[in-house]
Amino acid sequence: MLAYEKLKQQLARISDDTARLIEDAGKITELTDEGLSRWKSTCQTISDQISEETMRLAVVGAIKSGKSTFVNTLFGGDYLKRGAGVVTSIVTRVRNGSRLRATLYLKSWAEVNREIDQASVLLLAHHRSGDGHSFDIRREADRRILNGAMDDLAADQLISNDTRSTGSVMLASYLKGYDRVQQFVEVGHATVVFENDRFPLHRDFVGDDAMAVYLKDVLLEINTPGLGEGVEIADCQGSDSPNPLHLAMIQDYLMMAHLTVYVISSRTGLRQADIRFLSMIRKMGILDTVVFVVNCDFSEHESLHDLDEGIRKAEADLALICPDHQTFTFSALFLLMSQMEADLSQRDRDRLFHWRRETAMVDFANTERIRFDQFLERKISRERNSLLLKNHLERLEIVAGGIGNWIGFNRDLIDRDAGGARELADRVSDQQRRLDRLKLTVKNTLDGAVNQVKRDLKSAIDRFFDVHGDGVLAGVVHFVRNYQVEMQRYDQSLMSVGFAKSLYMVFQEFKQAVDAHMAETVNPQVIRFVRLQEKNLMDYLGEIAGPFGAMIDEALAPYANAMDDAKIPQQRASSPINIGSDLETIRKMAGLALPKAAATMRYSTQIKTEAVMRFGFYKIVNIVKKAIKKSADKVHQEQFLALASGIKRIKRETERSILFHLKDYKENIKFQYMLKLADTAAASLHLRMLERFQHHGADLSTLVQMISEQGLDKEKVSTALDLMGDASRSLQDKIGRLKEDLQLI
Repeated sequence: MLAYEKLKQQLARISDDTARLIEDAGKITELTDEGLSRWKSTCQTISDQISEETMRLAVVGAIKSGKSTFVNTLFGGDYLKRGAGVVTSIVTRVRNGSRLRATLYLKSWAEVNREIDQASVLLLAHHRSGDGHSFDIRREADRRILNGAMDDLAADQLISNDTRSTGSVMLASYLKGYDRVQQFVEVGHATVVFENDRFPLHRDFVGDDAMAVYLKDVLLEINTPGLGEGVEIADCQGSDSPNPLHLAMIQDYLMMAHLTVYVISSRTGLRQADIRFLSMIRKMGILDTVVFVVNCDFSEHESLHDLDEGIRKAEADLALICPDHQTFTFSALFLLMSQMEADLSQRDRDRLFHWRRETAMVDFANTERIRFDQFLERKISRERNSLLLKNHLERLEIVAGGIGNWIGFNRDLIDRDAGGARELADRVSDQQRRLDRLKLTVKNTLDGAVNQVKRDLKSAIDRFFDVHGDGVLAGVVHFVRNYQVEMQRYDQSLMSVGFAKSLYMVFQEFKQAVDAHMAETVNPQVIRFVRLQEKNLMDYLGEIAGPFGAMIDEALAPYANAMDDAKIPQQRASSPINIGSDLETIRKMAGLALPKAAATMRYSTQIKTEAVMRFGFYKIVNIVKKAIKKSADKVHQEQFLALASGIKRIKRETERSILFHLKDYKENIKFQYMLKLADTAAASLHLRMLERFQHHGADLSTLVQMISEQGLDKEKVSTALDLMGDASRSLQDKIGRLKEDLQLI
């Protein structure tokens, strides 16, 4: 990473030096110059973007595969909570910092209450407050209602498909942690910070389900080199978490990540959950960013041969999904314990000593880790050089060249007498008017092209979300309508706890299945579609940029001929205009972000629970009224039929709610993201084109008048311009050498 850091520092210095040179140019004549202002703004933008740019690396894998341990090895210490809670775990972001600092970002009360509302859909009717308001956990009465509802549900009612009901766990965690967390949460967004000696306290917060459920983001800053400045590592939730919301959170980060490390435990190999998760990544269209680490547990393998057998099996399974995968095998725990040997307990020292005796496995793992580190450094350097530096350097090259032209032109203008200066100014003004007309033509043509691409984007988005086609919405509707509830599973439940509680648990199971379908099927399709539209947009603008770039270069030739005897330095050949690799910068510049993947799961807030509950209530009333005259078997049969009818109603309400919600989601993608992205990308391209014109745009008549009236100290200005010319040539030489260094890397 050191090579990149060195190049980045050189680029930042060149940008700062160019900005100072522009400031010096503005002081010479004390005249306002539009071209200088534009160039200075470009340098400032480049400096800001260089300092803010982040290379993101996501670490994913199944629960207990060793993800947190692996991340800890990258920073050389036991910083992340290992074995944290499953249900309420979150993405933990880790960066290099000047000191140990853990910043925990808490959900707002609005976010907390929205999740409670979603988890409490179809809670027992008699636990709802009379005014029908949404739950607010800050109200003591609402907490009593929720506690009563949770207590009323039998323990076996909280189990669905051998796992605890996600909704019930969330409600229980919120209630249990309220008293401890409420002091931290504000109306807006709240943060909790643990620094230096208090840094380890963040583990208690993150590792306790009742506390962690209130978190939405965690950022750890660690004062060790790690992977260097500007690199962020994300320790993601287990890919086999029972909560589909966690999967959606991982998807949101994977959309931003430049590289994904998938950790596989050598104890278990590739499991069904891994296959499902990797299939989802393939649907997202980002499988080419994934590299695999087989995290081996030395205690689980008798020999290197035994370990090698497991590796071959895992690679054979991976080949079915990712034929061109790269795999590395080493022990994260062994490496971590070796890094912090002095701080280990006696038990861990004995274990480390025992492992070191397995020399064949240790040597193999160490070799693999060195190979992985080399791969990681090459990968990050290559990605950064192409994504984060190359375009900045090309823009600075244009600015530095423009400054050189400005200096040469003004140097020649100062050396002329009043008549010669006016004659040169007239010639240049004619060419400037021609260039101004060309700029207007470029702007109008670009506007027309962008309007067309926006129309195409609208049509593509509408087709993708068309419920009557074979797109994503049709698939959701088909899933909901064809979902089968195993009614026999609720036979005993109806007899023991009754209709209403059984209906709630049926809905929880159904919602879990729908949410999983959203996370595993719908979200990947949406993400892949949006990425394709982004690519089409940038490719389209790139096709426009190519001819315009050449046209601008041709138009500048007559401008240079108009100053044929001016002291203009030889212009280097311009690089093609390209904004395709600037997509992330463009998004950040406009404050744009794709609507979060978890947003597709908020449909349940639209379900008309009152209508469903009234239906269930009337069924119960009828059953009770007739129960005296009917046998227990007959009453149970009525309840069973009522439950089946309730399920049909739930499915209809769910389908209606999903369609309504995804229509809103579609509009957000269309108007709040894609169309705004098109406008911002076009504006960025237009700015690049203006930079390419490379003319100073000054009010020459004023400068010529100052020369004719001898209101200018020519000798002083001429000397300053000579010094600036030397500085300009030096800058352009530095840029040329830096370009060569980048190409070598």
